[in-house]
Amino acid sequence: MRQFLPSMSRVTIAVFALLLASPSIARADAQDEAIEKITQMNKDAITAYQQKKFEDARKTLKQALDTAASAGLDTHPIAARTHIHLGIVIIVGFQQKDLGIKQFKKAIEIQGDINLTKALATPELNDAFAEAKKGAAPGPGAPTPPSPPSGPGPGKSGEGEGSESGLSHEAVTESKQGASISITVKASSDLQFDKIVLAYRPDGATEFLGREMKQESEGTFEAEIPDTATGGSVVAYYVEAQDADGGLIATKGTAENPIVVHLAGVGARRHDADEGGGGDDDDDDDEPETRFFVALMAGTGFGWATGDGDTNADTSIDPPGVAMAGIGHVSPEVGYWLNTSLMLSAQLRYQYITGTTDIHTSDRVYHTANYAFAAFVRATWRFGEDKFHPFFSLALGGGRIRHVVSFRQLEPTCGQNHDQKCIDTIGAGPVLLGPGAGFMYDITDTAAIVVQANSVVGFPTFTVNLDANLGIALAF
Repeated sequence: MRQFLPSMSRVTIAVFALLLASPSIARADAQDEAIEKITQMNKDAITAYQQKKFEDARKTLKQALDTAASAGLDTHPIAARTHIHLGIVIIVGFQQKDLGIKQFKKAIEIQGDINLTKALATPELNDAFAEAKKGAAPGPGAPTPPSPPSGPGPGKSGEGEGSESGLSHEAVTESKQGASISITVKASSDLQFDKIVLAYRPDGATEFLGREMKQESEGTFEAEIPDTATGGSVVAYYVEAQDADGGLIATKGTAENPIVVHLAGVGARRHDADEGGGGDDDDDDDEPETRFFVALMAGTGFGWATGDGDTNADTSIDPPGVAMAGIGHVSPEVGYWLNTSLMLSAQLRYQYITGTTDIHTSDRVYHTANYAFAAFVRATWRFGEDKFHPFFSLALGGGRIRHVVSFRQLEPTCGQNHDQKCIDTIGAGPVLLGPGAGFMYDITDTAAIVVQANSVVGFPTFTVNLDANLGIALAF
């Protein structure tokens, strides 16, 4: 019996120890599984990055960091490597150096001796990583630099988290959906900083994007939240003044408590889901923000000339052929958008003609035509959701289109001394109709460059004419 009791005690202790160890073993197995999953996510993200699918790469890496956090691996080397890859994607793919450096700093704080992934390193990334190492708190594996003197430095708050003193900014709380937002901040003359950064987060996104603000005048800095970030119902932002190492000097708003802009209006012409912009896909998207359209274009054209001259009415061109429509023309246009894709408009065509020769007789001078005028009503269908908008149009109108021709059979009988070539015009119309095509490229929210090609068939005096136009359009 005495021998049995020690044996039972040993068994009980072993079972108890096994029960205590089971959760640790389970946690270790779960972490091993998470590390394997995060490693694969990093591989998938690198593949997407190399294929220039930057948004896919960023989303995958953010999922990997979320997985690491859920598994208690925030300070594991695999999390540090994920931050390195995310910084690379942000700098190269999104041209957001400041945000990329922040990711590098997080990696260094986790693993002090970490370096860039060799296969992805570039001079640009090496510079950014070196900058991150200067401002990052060293993690395990790196020597700890001496602590700075206590107390705030010039322009810094005592807590080292930035202060609202020194920055003056009138918060923007409302704006138009699909339009860029101008942000202006003023820095006091005694604020010591290296740069001011505007950080913004589109509706639905989980990460702020940033851009350095430009100095417009003494103490005044400006930057824009781009229209690609305002496709949803809100956009958040904050402003930071930073030192040369990226340290925080002063702030208006923070990542945790940003300034929120409420975006009014739907039917924005631009929407970029890749930057996290939200927005509702409903029938209101057919309502344009700007309905009126005014354009001024200029160009030239050519067409098929046949029939009798306008001044030499008893002479026909022989043989018929292609002829220019004069030195050029101007074409103003005024329209109204029924929705974002269909416009009705009126377009004029004033053609200027030079180089023709007059007919001199004994009792008078017959002047050749030096202009032609036509007017059209047009329906235009526009496509595309970004800045580039191809379009197609149909036009019906009336007037004249003239082509400049030379009557060789009359040479040299024209001019005051009857010793010049007989250069005349042949008009076509007065009924004119035909299709057109081209594209509009938005240069601002209300202005666009227009490139247009219009073809016209004229009858009963026949021609087929093609015009090429270039101009600028305004919407309001």
